[in-house]
Order: sequence, then structure tokens, then C-alpha cells
Amino acid sequence: MPKVSVIIATYNMANYLPEAIESVLNQTYKDFEIIVVDDGSTDNTKEIVKKYIDQLRNNIRYIYQENKGVVFARNTAIMDARGEFIAFLDADDKYYANRFEEEIKVIEKHPGIGLVHADDTAMTENGKCINTPRRNKKYLSGYIFKNLYIRKANISLPTVLVKKECFEKVGLFDEHLSRLGCEDREAWLRIAREYRIEYIGKSLAYYRRNSEGMSNNVEKMRKARYYVVEKFFSQGYVSKSLRRIALGRILRESGDELLKASKYQESRKEYLRSLVYWPFSFWPWINFIKTLLKYKIYERLYLLHRGGGK
Repeated sequence: MPKVSVIIATYNMANYLPEAIESVLNQTYKDFEIIVVDDGSTDNTKEIVKKYIDQLRNNIRYIYQENKGVVFARNTAIMDARGEFIAFLDADDKYYANRFEEEIKVIEKHPGIGLVHADDTAMTENGKCINTPRRNKKYLSGYIFKNLYIRKANISLPTVLVKKECFEKVGLFDEHLSRLGCEDREAWLRIAREYRIEYIGKSLAYYRRNSEGMSNNVEKMRKARYYVVEKFFSQGYVSKSLRRIALGRILRESGDELLKASKYQESRKEYLRSLVYWPFSFWPWINFIKTLLKYKIYERLYLLHRGGGK
């Protein structure tokens, strides 16, 4: 049996899929299988995977399903996986060559660990590296359920190596989130309640910022984030104060996204809503002031432009 089952969920990503598969095949750690779940693609995904099946035989499998969403695709593959550990890779992302080698050493050394994760490097749709976000490691290792819930910690999906037993214990991805997003955070939260998490402070995967990606649909992502917060609160796992902190953080992040887009009035409203939930947070106050200053500058420049055009 393979040690690692690599799950690649794909939908109409034939142009990126070979690069993703090759990044798995180029791993320095070789004890793995690849499961490609095709979520109803209408491009030549099947033909691409068939070429690899002809080469690799039993090391790669192809599963086709009607289009249901990424959660159903991943759950199908988890149930079919033969490995002790599971790794995930969306078809437009890819791994560093030492990804498995680094994480296997950590997760096998400490039996109590359920999940290992690391940093990822953002890249454009054309594969140009952008940056590796700076993260505060004190929030990323240990029993980090609280940190994940209030959004002080994030776990990057293409860097996750998780024991299959974790899913057997806490359940699969929440299918309600298949068309919304945040299904990975919700699953990591359930795992973090039961297992220790370990973070490796280096980049082990590339994450492609796709303009058509689900994370770019702001309204859907907000609904998903609210759903996750309320789910764990309603089940009695968190206090009212933690719920308010989490909701405030969601609104602050929404304000940050709008501020980056120079939508100053909209971002100001989000910061105010954030502060209603949790007025003790520092950055919403600072960024709220930024929106006032930048809006005044923008308004002045706009008036000057209008005046110069007369």
C-alpha cells in the first residue's frame, strides 16, 4: 500500500493539470499514489490523465463524477484512498519537490500529530511567483482550534499532509460548503479539536491566484465564513465572545479587501461593522482612519481633475 494518497480535484483545468501531476511525480519521496477526481470536466482532462495512467499503471487512478463541486470530489477520493496519509492538490497548483520528504519526517516523528502544514508561494495565472506571505508561527502549531476559529491562523490546503484516520474520526468535508468555499477551514477546525497540528516554516507548495477562483467571489466567501463560525458556536464549541471576535475578524478582512481595491466608503462600513462586534481590535480602527484620509485625498484629486477638464 502507498504511504501517501495525493488527491487532485479538477474541473476544466486541462491546461494546468499536467504541471500539477508532474510536481507530484518529481517528489524526492516516492511512496505515493495519485487519485485524480474529474468533477464533470468538458475539456480534455480524461485524455491527459489517460496518458499518465498508461505510463504509471497502478500509481495513478482516474475517477469521473458529474459536476457536484470540489467537496464531493475530495470526499470521493478520500474514501477511495489507500494511503496512511492524504495530501491535496488543486489542478492549478503545484508542489515543491521536497514537500513530502519534509512533512513525512515531522508527522512520523510525533505520533500525536494529526496534520502537518507549511507556507505556500503565490503565483500568477501564468506561473510567475509573487510572494510568500509572512505568518506568525506562534499561532500555527499545537492545539490551534481557537486560533483557527478566530482567524489568527490559516492552513494552506496544498501544503497539508493529514492522517487518513483524522477523517475517519471527525468526518469528511462538509458538503454544504461545496459551492461556497471554506470547506477546508471547517475540516481543519474539526481535526484541530482532536489532534495536534504542526507547522513547518518554509514554503512547500505554489498556489495559483486564478481570477476565476472561488475565493474571488466575495459574497459567497462571506456566507461560507459566517456558516463556519455559526456552526461551531451552535454546537457549543466556542463562547459568545469568541464568536464575536471571529465575526469581527471576517468583516475586518472584507474591509481590507475593499481598501486594497480603493473602495473607501465600502471598506469604512465593513470596519465599522467589525468594531460593533469587537471594538477592542486594533487594526480595524487604524484602517478605518486610513479610509477617511484616503477618501479625502481621492475626493480632492477627483475635484481637481473635474476642474481641470472645464
